[in-house]
Amino acid sequence: MRAERFVGWVMLLFPLAVNVPFGLLATRFDYPDVLRQPAAHVLTRFAEGGTSLVWTWYAYALLVVPYLAAVALLPRVLKAEDTARPLLRVATVLGVLSCAVQLLGLLRWTFVVPALASAYVAPGTDEAMRRALEVAFTLQHQLFGVMLGEHVGQLFLAGWTAGTCVAWVREGRGRWVAGLGVASALLFIVGLVDGLATVLPLSPGPLAQAPVVAFGLWCLWSLTMGVQLLRSGPDARTTRTRPAPGPSAHAAHAR
Repeated sequence: MRAERFVGWVMLLFPLAVNVPFGLLATRFDYPDVLRQPAAHVLTRFAEGGTSLVWTWYAYALLVVPYLAAVALLPRVLKAEDTARPLLRVATVLGVLSCAVQLLGLLRWTFVVPALASAYVAPGTDEAMRRALEVAFTLQHQLFGVMLGEHVGQLFLAGWTAGTCVAWVREGRGRWVAGLGVASALLFIVGLVDGLATVLPLSPGPLAQAPVVAFGLWCLWSLTMGVQLLRSGPDARTTRTRPAPGPSAHAAHAR
């Protein structure tokens, strides 16, 4: 019961809490659109943000930590039937890995990008050094941002979400909640084309917005899951798992 309430509160509060730093970054740093801008533009904008921008990124990253714990504890909450347990175990591994790589991707904005941005706008930095800093930023961005944080992180998040939804349905909980999760997982997969377009001759077009839409839908799914978990107490779980009374039970009650 304690684990269920912890997981429920984390899944409920995370979508609300994460939108605070997300909104600040969108307003002050043009996030996430700035991620596809040239390195010179990103480094200059980051340096203009100052210390408060670094703290905003740090807060954004730390919010992933309790969600990672909730992902690890979720199998204790969802008492999936035997046929669903292997799928739930695989999904949990994907969920933990997704949180880990996305945490690394976000923390680079606290521990790597500030040093590059400060050196880039320093008065004594010549043009050759700026070109070198742009290359360094692009390399770390493609590695920790596009490859790990976006591609691997989104792919594993989609797998965890879909696997969790299957276990959720097999436990006898609401199918419409699972539908939200599956829809977000599919959109996350579609949105992978945006990252591939950074290295391949692809034109994602409207599909470039798929990750943003997927994240919004996923937040709604997580919030709804949290509400459902908090509302389901011991009595509700007993009702779901108690077998229907047979004739003998009715006879005993009559006696």
